[in-house]
Amino acid sequence: MNAVWLHPSTDVGYDAICEFVAKRIWGKVKPFSTGTAMAIVDGEKVVAGVIFNNYDPDAGVIEISAASDTPRWLTSNITREMFNYSFDELGCQAVVMRVATDDTRVNRILKAWGFERYDIPRLRGRDEAEAVFVLGDDVWRDNKFNRGHK
Repeated sequence: MNAVWLHPSTDVGYDAICEFVAKRIWGKVKPFSTGTAMAIVDGEKVVAGVIFNNYDPDAGVIEISAASDTPRWLTSNITREMFNYSFDELGCQAVVMRVATDDTRVNRILKAWGFERYDIPRLRGRDEAEAVFVLGDDVWRDNKFNRGHK
């Protein structure tokens, strides 16, 4: 698996990756605020996408949205690349991810990485809460998945 970085102003594939992620998260195309996209490819096939958006440099926070067609995309190298971009390249102090409360697999992964979970009522609609996860740079740097990597 390899990561291909895409930017809205210079890369044609940026919109396609945003659509890929949106369709898998919400079942339809919904726009993301302008940001950066990371396509994860297996050979020539896109198997996952990560959107980095809602970046607030003053607060040092960025939101990540991700989706895939296979759980195999989430290798340790891809994971480190996602968080290195957020924490090292952008200098963020926190990453935010919004996830369906009943997505047990993603909830489990984010907790293992050290994210803290906050359930917000009605964030996905009148009768549906959403889990908002927050990961601090210090927690990421000290967790077992990243410890020892520069």
